[in-house]
Amino acid sequence: MSMQANQKPKQPSKAALALRREERKNVFLAAVVVSVLLLVVSLLTLVGKDRAYSEDENRYLQGRPALSLSAVADGTFMDETEAWLSDQFVGRDLLVKARARLDLFEGKRDLNDVYVGKDHFLFEKPSPYDEAVVGKTLDVMKKVSAAAAEKGARTYIALAPNANELLSDYLPENAPNTDQTAQIKRVYEALPTVRGVDLVTPLKKVEHPETLYYKTDHHWTAAAAEPAFFALMEAMEVDTNGFRYKQYPVTNDFRGTLASSSGLALTSDTIFVSVPDNAGEYVVTYVAENRKEASCFDPSKLSEKDKYEVFFGGNYGEVRIDTNAASDRVLLLIKDSYANCVVPLLTPYFRTIVMVDPRYYAEDLNATMEREGITDLLWFYNVNTFLKDTSIANKLG
Repeated sequence: MSMQANQKPKQPSKAALALRREERKNVFLAAVVVSVLLLVVSLLTLVGKDRAYSEDENRYLQGRPALSLSAVADGTFMDETEAWLSDQFVGRDLLVKARARLDLFEGKRDLNDVYVGKDHFLFEKPSPYDEAVVGKTLDVMKKVSAAAAEKGARTYIALAPNANELLSDYLPENAPNTDQTAQIKRVYEALPTVRGVDLVTPLKKVEHPETLYYKTDHHWTAAAAEPAFFALMEAMEVDTNGFRYKQYPVTNDFRGTLASSSGLALTSDTIFVSVPDNAGEYVVTYVAENRKEASCFDPSKLSEKDKYEVFFGGNYGEVRIDTNAASDRVLLLIKDSYANCVVPLLTPYFRTIVMVDPRYYAEDLNATMEREGITDLLWFYNVNTFLKDTSIANKLG
């Protein structure tokens, strides 16, 4: 038998044993601390008041679920409880931001469907052309546009490209993208009786395209509103000879929807508002709210999270603008929020502008067209929102 076979295993030294005991003690204490913290957070969450809305994430949060036998039986109670705990736990906003920073540090450039691009630009993930969704939208648009044409109205559609299309050089490497110019063309071709307004070409001619979109938000800026305005006026055969306007910065501290969705606030944006020199006087009526204002701008929104709502105070089902313009034209504008920063430039050229946002509209559109005596109908959207929109089909159909 060899010498090695007779050797006993070497016993750990007292120092090594002490070190192991200290390590186990530290692990135990860490587990206790984490458990206590989780217990405290859980208790605070249970007894605390639920938040209905997260300004940081720009979305409504899951409320406390109602307990019932049917909800327990079909599993909805547990699903809603899980969502509620995820949305309402104490310190959630801080942890979301910390996680986003950690993901960025690890090299991730797709955070909650937001691309993190160069020079702090954030990009909304582009929408595909879903034939089923878009087809339903186009069917209703054809119906509404035909009804407007029967009343003698001229019909137009203007789809704005998003930052992904014009600032592709700022996208992160290998980020999936779409050809929005081709998508817009496809929509226009599907509406042969509606005049398509080319917004892509004039925007691509802008010398500094990086000024056309906010870095932290999906909207375009006042720098984009000018070429869009002139493209619209040319298509609608409106004489803008001598048109002048001024731009005023109203905040340097705008962090928009993409910053909220991604959890990243690496920079802030400046919002400019555009005011025509020949704006004249007008009255803005929020129809369902039965409220009148003398301006297209709501400065109170500059002290809130979503400062883009400085334009009209946000989005409403129906907003009517009555002007003293020397014009007999009445514009029905069916739109999303991209239109909001452009509309103030239109006020000198229409007697009345009726803005309808189908997401919040609950009236009879045909009755609105009849009542207002519209002369022009304009569909005005950004293409990313338009391609995934269901409100036109659901609310106007």
